[in-house]
Amino acid sequence: MNTPSLVPTLDDLRSELSRAERDLVCADMIDDFKRRQAEMGTAQRRVDDLKAQIARLEESF
Repeated sequence: MNTPSLVPTLDDLRSELSRAERDLVCADMIDDFKRRQAEMGTAQRRVDDLKAQIARLEESF
């Protein structure tokens, strides 16, 4: 029985990055300042984390 890998592929990470970048753009459109700041901070951290993961994975090739 084959089990799927728990390690995300480069394509998985790039897809997640695309979603995270879209979430960041959407967060910037929130009218409520406090909520916008909180959402943008979360989204930006996710984008940064995914970019770092992609860079580490690309370096291993």
